[in-house]
Amino acid sequence: MKKNNFFILSIILIFLSNTAIAGKLYKWVDENGKISFADKIQPKDSRREREELNTKGRTIAVKDAAKTPEQIKQSKKIKALQKTQEKILQEQLAKDSALLKTFRSESDIDTLANSKFEMISSHITIATGQSETFKKQLIQHQKNAARFEREGKNIPAKTIANLASAQAQFDKNKQEIADLKQQQKDIAKQFANDKARLKTLKASTTEKPSIHSETIPSLLLGQLSCAHSFCDDLWTKANQFITTKGAVVIFNSNQLVLTKTPRLSNDRGLSLTKVTTQTNSSITLDIRCADSKGGKATCKNEQTVLLIKEFNQLAD
Repeated sequence: MKKNNFFILSIILIFLSNTAIAGKLYKWVDENGKISFADKIQPKDSRREREELNTKGRTIAVKDAAKTPEQIKQSKKIKALQKTQEKILQEQLAKDSALLKTFRSESDIDTLANSKFEMISSHITIATGQSETFKKQLIQHQKNAARFEREGKNIPAKTIANLASAQAQFDKNKQEIADLKQQQKDIAKQFANDKARLKTLKASTTEKPSIHSETIPSLLLGQLSCAHSFCDDLWTKANQFITTKGAVVIFNSNQLVLTKTPRLSNDRGLSLTKVTTQTNSSITLDIRCADSKGGKATCKNEQTVLLIKEFNQLAD
């Protein structure tokens, strides 16, 4: 066995020395698992993945295999996803920058929220007082109209006009109060979100978030669909899922999650993207790997396939 291995190695070394002048040597594996070496690629093997070796037999570049129609379609889908991710990221970074410039602490947010809340409360108090006046006026006009009806007389046009005007004023005032109370709810929600976001930003890592443009994508995508009423819970489950897989989150918003950029061959970079339409939402898991021979293998291995399969079962 040792003699055979030595013989094969000798042949490879001789072949390398003979091709040193050309400066290129290619290595590839066919459909039967047979390893081949050549200084030129024959047409029948041109669509296979191949490695370019230097004169010492070390891989210096890897040429990807030609993509199938399905892989080409998936690549286009991933590029479209990356554009969506980039848009979400830049919009959120702009909002985060404005938030950090506006508030130094959560107590600053509370102070502003309370100020706005009290201002609206004073408007509600005034509008509620006006409501009593409008209500009394409306009741008086209703009594006048009822009196004419009891006497069997036609209600005068002026009385009808006064009644309609009083009713319109009362209804408008009632709607203003409802709008002011809704503003209070919106303010409470907005500032609660701002406080949570500020807390997240202060606890985040120093690594600058990116869409991992220097990495390579796995052509496998996880996909979850949900109705609006269930998406918040599913989004939380998706976040928990990637952290249980050892991913280090460096950016988190209510539409996009990015993990640490993969550097080593066994690393995986994960991202979650939530896209909402009028009828439903979708949550996509994107996997990226280091741009290396080992990274490409990681993006295709069984663990990556299993990761996608487990993710797709979260909605079950």
